Amino acid sequence: MELREIIKRIYHTFLLVWALIGVIMCIMAVVLGWRAIDINEFFALFFITASGSLTYIIFYSKNELSIRQFLFRSAIQLCTIMGILLPTGYFAGLIGREYPLTTIVTIIFTLLVYAILTAIEIYKTWLIADKLNLKLRDRAKE
Repeated sequence: MELREIIKRIYHTFLLVWALIGVIMCIMAVVLGWRAIDINEFFALFFITASGSLTYIIFYSKNELSIRQFLFRSAIQLCTIMGILLPTGYFAGLIGREYPLTTIVTIIFTLLVYAILTAIEIYKTWLIADKLNLKLRDRAKE
């Protein structure tokens, strides 16, 4: 994947994850009876989102990735995101021993958001590959 595509993906992922975190925070506020988010928590969430989006650099490659390489890099990316999320959330006071349910819910929602983003990415890649295959078939008929 080219650097230009990586930068575009980082930007789009940041905006999408930021919006999903906002929705999830509202759901968690209703379900868990949370209070309003203070400014330190806001900056922690911003840092987590920005750092998590930057992990797409893992996918930079001069050659096209195989399915196995894509899945391996996705696993590394998920571990990196969790490695960013859990300590930052703990030090910001968002998760921890005082909030065991919140910690579990945060991990579940993180996995859910990651699965949604990965499914969207696979679908978009499949659409591009399908369009290219159609153009190749059309060109072969000529």
